[in-house]
Amino acid sequence: MNSASIAVTVVSGFLGAGKTTLLNRIAQQPQHGRMAVIVNDFGELNIDAAIIAEVTDAVFSLQNGCICCTVQEDLLAQLVSLSQLHPRLDRIVIECSGVSDPQRIVQTLGYPQLKAHLHLDTVITLVDASGYRALEGEFARLSRAQVACADLVLLNKADLVSAAELQSLRTDIGARTRVISTVQAQIPDALLLGERSSRNGLTPVPASHHELFESWTWQGTQALPAKPLRDWLGQLPKDVFRLKGLVHLQGNDQPFWLQHVGHRSQFTLAGGEHAQDCAQLVFIARRGSGLRETMERQLQEMQNL
Repeated sequence: MNSASIAVTVVSGFLGAGKTTLLNRIAQQPQHGRMAVIVNDFGELNIDAAIIAEVTDAVFSLQNGCICCTVQEDLLAQLVSLSQLHPRLDRIVIECSGVSDPQRIVQTLGYPQLKAHLHLDTVITLVDASGYRALEGEFARLSRAQVACADLVLLNKADLVSAAELQSLRTDIGARTRVISTVQAQIPDALLLGERSSRNGLTPVPASHHELFESWTWQGTQALPAKPLRDWLGQLPKDVFRLKGLVHLQGNDQPFWLQHVGHRSQFTLAGGEHAQDCAQLVFIARRGSGLRETMERQLQEMQNL
């Protein structure tokens, strides 16, 4: 590692692969040094940044756009600002949104105003082992680009597929990339940070890839019934790629962070500072799916149960 500059770790992966879970694990480990986290979310609200902020204070939010496209100038400005903090800052971790091509972030780090102060340490890409092969068309192409840029690939949610399927995925990803199977993004700290990154002139996916997705936010006013909510989540159309946010459940004083991808939902108790916050859910869906009105009507009806 170049001790005269700040190390940068880039974390990428398609929607719902487990990036925020990994970021929380990194942020909770003091041995990683003095660290700042930049979180990008493709939506009006940066739910991931709010979750990570519960374990570390140095979180910077870039939202309502793809970090490699519409908010790239904001990323550059944030990195220039953070680069001035050396030697008080040891590492910057950038969590790309699920619709970002990390190669564009790698290219941003090569800007002259950054090269003297920052160095790329590792690009880590998380892959949902149970959902990688289900992606089609441009979605599959974007996911492959995220894998191709990685120094380390985490085959996350490995407990949801067979050993034979894991081996097949390793073969698909290729022998040149270091691949590790994980559950809940659990991995020895020594393997996460400090990899030697070697860039190989990859071509980024065209910036128009973010036009494949649309995002909207629903704000609730009342607590939701737990069982009807779980039933509703289990029946979401496949064109809803990701649903995440803060929800209040009937019979509970504390709110919960909700993360939903595919047919899997996870509820995690939110910090007490969110007890008075309104429910907020961010949807990421296929553009043109026409689902917004239906989804919001169903949630509104559920509030009245």
